[in-house]
Amino acid sequence: MRTRTWAIVITVNIIVSAAVMLTVLFLWDRVQQPAAPTLVPAPLATEEAASTPHAPAAAAPTPPPAQLVYTVQAGDALGVIAQAYDVSIEDLMVANGITDPNMLYVGQVLIIPVGGLAAPTAAAPFESSPIVTPLFTPLPTLTPSGPPLVEIGQVLGCGDLATEVVIVHNQGGVASLEGWTLSDVEGNTFTFPALTIFTGAQVRVHSTVGSNTPGDLYWGRTEPAWNGGELITLRDAAGNVVHTYIVP
Repeated sequence: MRTRTWAIVITVNIIVSAAVMLTVLFLWDRVQQPAAPTLVPAPLATEEAASTPHAPAAAAPTPPPAQLVYTVQAGDALGVIAQAYDVSIEDLMVANGITDPNMLYVGQVLIIPVGGLAAPTAAAPFESSPIVTPLFTPLPTLTPSGPPLVEIGQVLGCGDLATEVVIVHNQGGVASLEGWTLSDVEGNTFTFPALTIFTGAQVRVHSTVGSNTPGDLYWGRTEPAWNGGELITLRDAAGNVVHTYIVP
């Protein structure tokens, strides 16, 4: 009986010791395990970084200014055109291939280099220069012809309204006849409309009615204007005598 009691006691001690040992090992294992990593939020951008300006975008290239052209009118001069458009006479001559600044003709189209001519760009060494296509075809330049030389060449059909005509020639440079007159001592006066007459050209002034053309002008009279032996005077728009002619 005593032997069984001791056996029970020993068994209980073994079970209790085993339980204590397992508990100690469990707790020790928990202590030795590394702590789970703590997630640290990424730092926010500082005020200084946020306020740093972004690099500016490259500016778009400025398009070239529109090219201006001008059509030469009667009485124009190169210096007057250059002053009107605020360009130099030299740039105006280079842009249009003009060698003589005094040579212009009515209807000539000029390129106006507003802002001046672009400076030529030097070609890179050992590289061929690019082929440049001209933007316009230069217009021909008239041969110098001197000042206007307008005169009365003939009077035909004197005294006959249907055939009476005065022929005016220009043997000099280009002339504008607007405001010029043909008149006699009796007060008969024909006034020229807006008309430009070129070197070697002529215009016929008819006394009768008709439709004007560049070469034929019609007075619109109901009776003849000129008599044989009388003096016809050609005057410019300022009233200066340009030429006189005695009707045959």
